Amino acid sequence: MSEEQAQKTWDEYHDRIKNRRLAQVKIINEQLKDAGVTSDSDLVLDFKFFTPKQSGAEGIKEQLSENYEMTISQEGDYWNINGTTRPYSINLDPEQHVGWVEFMHDVALSYGCIFSVWTVTDVKTNKTWSNEKIETEFD
Repeated sequence: MSEEQAQKTWDEYHDRIKNRRLAQVKIINEQLKDAGVTSDSDLVLDFKFFTPKQSGAEGIKEQLSENYEMTISQEGDYWNINGTTRPYSINLDPEQHVGWVEFMHDVALSYGCIFSVWTVTDVKTNKTWSNEKIETEFD
C-alpha cells in the first residue's frame, strides 16, 4: 500500500469514527433528557483514547491535562490514554456535549489517536451513560 493510499484509508477510518461518535452523542443526549438531566445537572465525564504511537499518547495527555486528569498506560502494541473531569463536575447542555465529542475526536486525530469511549455520570443519582454499547448506522 502506498503512503497516499494509507493516508486515504486512515482519513476514511477517522471519518467513520467521527460520524459514529456524533451519532452516539445524539442518542446519549436523548437518554439524558429522558432521565431528567438538564444543563444545570452536575456531571462527571470519563473518556478514553488509544494509539500505537507513544508520542501521540504523550502529546494528547499533555494537551488535555490542562483541563482534565490524564493517565497513559501501555498494553501490548497500544497506548491507552484515560481522562476524567474528576474530582470536579461540569454542566453541559446537549449542544455543548456534541461540541465536546467533536473536539475530543479532532484532538485525537491531531495526535494519531482514536477517541474511543466516554461515560457521563450524573453526580446526584450516580447513574451513568456510555457510548460503548451504542450501535449506529456507522458500525
